[in-house]
Amino acid sequence: MQKDLLSNFFGKLMPLFPPRTEAFLKSARREDLNRVNFRYIFTVQGMVEISHMIEDAIVASPGVSETHVSFQYFSRVADQEERYHRVAQASVGLWLYGVPDKPLPNFVRTTAVDTSNTPLENYWFVIAYGPGIHMTLLAEEINPGDRLPGEPRMYEGFYTFDPNFAYKVITVMHKLFPEQVNVPTLPELLE
Repeated sequence: MQKDLLSNFFGKLMPLFPPRTEAFLKSARREDLNRVNFRYIFTVQGMVEISHMIEDAIVASPGVSETHVSFQYFSRVADQEERYHRVAQASVGLWLYGVPDKPLPNFVRTTAVDTSNTPLENYWFVIAYGPGIHMTLLAEEINPGDRLPGEPRMYEGFYTFDPNFAYKVITVMHKLFPEQVNVPTLPELLE
């Protein structure tokens, strides 16, 4: 059931977005993320760059957004710990999703969501959702068996600033984890 819900949702959304390459990130500015929707295949470095742009927007607007982030594995938070102390401090609430292979640092206003043995183990996402800020990065890791030998870890997904998509993704997270993830506020009630 969980796999069908997430896979169907993701599969239906992908064709709605025009493609961009990782080279787009070399010239993109934070302001560009407020007007461009796109789909992509990015390396880890590309994913980190766009994740940082969203995180920077959250930190620049303290007390505005709920933040939902999947690191896939909690051990991957270590490299971003200092940054995520700032993200947690700036967020109304922070939900971190991943397999708890290591304990999370003690972030304020943070809920840990265990995604062990669910399809979410394969997804990297960063969502900022609140009045005036609604950015969604959602990507599925490309199966290692589908990559060429020596090819780096890659993700296929989409980015959008449309509040309706942020709302829909958080709604899916609520349906998958109703005890931990609140029902999101309707976009028209945010402003």
